[in-house]
This record gives sequence, C-alpha cells and structure tokens, in this order.
Amino acid sequence: MSSRHLTAAVIGFAMIVAPIGMPAAFAQATAPTAASLQATIAIAARTAASRPGFATLTPPQKLAAIQASIAAALSTTGASPTVIAAALVQAVASNTISAGVAISVAAAVAPQMAQTVAASPIVTAALASEGQTATVTASTPTAATDGGAPPVSVLVSLQGAASTGGADAGAAAGADATTPTPAPYDPCAGVIAAYCGT
Repeated sequence: MSSRHLTAAVIGFAMIVAPIGMPAAFAQATAPTAASLQATIAIAARTAASRPGFATLTPPQKLAAIQASIAAALSTTGASPTVIAAALVQAVASNTISAGVAISVAAAVAPQMAQTVAASPIVTAALASEGQTATVTASTPTAATDGGAPPVSVLVSLQGAASTGGADAGAAAGADATTPTPAPYDPCAGVIAAYCGT
C-alpha cells in the first residue's frame, strides 16, 4: 500500500473515531456547577410562583410548591450533592430563594448535605434577618437496604417570626398570653419579588 493511501486511511479512521469520543468529552466539559445551576433554581422558583392561585396559598403550601418545583428541576441535572448544596447556598446569597427553601430542597434532593446547607453562615444570616429559624434532624437507619449504604432521612422544622396574642387574648389568658407563638415559615421572606409573584 502506498504511503498516500495509508495516510488517507488514517485520516478517514480518525474522522470516524473523533465523533464517537466527542460526546463523552463534551459531557465532562459541561458538568453542572453551582454557578450553572442558578438559572435552573431561579426558573423553577418562578415557575412555582407563577402557577394560578400561588398568591392565595398559605406559607406552608407555598413552601411545598416551591420546594417541589426546585427539587424536581435539580434532580434532573445530574449534579453531585456537594454541587447542589453549594448552588442552594449561592441562590440564598443572591436572594433568589429563601434560606428555608434551600434547606428543604437540600433535604429532598441531597439529604446528606441538608445540615451543611443549614449551617452555612449565609443561610443562618438570611434566616436571622427575617426572624426565622430552622432545625435539621438527620437520622440514618441501622440496617442497609439492598446491600447499599443506609438511606438518610432528614426532617426540617422551619419557624417564622414569633407573634404574640392580641390584647383580648392577653386579658383572657393572663400573663401567659405574652409567650410568643411561632408563625408559619414564610418562603417568600427576603427574596426577590419575581420569585414570589408579587
């Protein structure tokens, strides 16, 4: 075989092989990052807030709707739990979502990172600025299922700013009426207007 034919055969083979290897290289180059997930989080939050009747929902219902929308969007990205946690904290820092939403979404999509998100200084500061608190309780069952690592279950308790009973309640109940009552957590507190549909 002449060198000219050999060169043509090598070039032809290279052109066939190159496209086969490109998708893997392309996938590696576009792995989700905390920054790239910001648009996903914002769109999912706006989608939840734009649904008919969202404005009339109670705070717990708003939280559930927003959490479900963001969790569903993030679960399809293929991002690692660490990247999801970083993205949620970044979204709180940019006022795209509330701190409580970030913790709830982490508990749903990346439960092993929920405590990390809740302990982030950005998240704790955001909660404090709105008079809100969050408690994250993680439990790991003792027995592994299907031979894998035991699943992590996370309970998130969110409380809003405390409110006291009115003057009538104080008169009826005496001194105990001044004990503050935690309000429902408001997922729209401290976030951008477009997110909450206002």
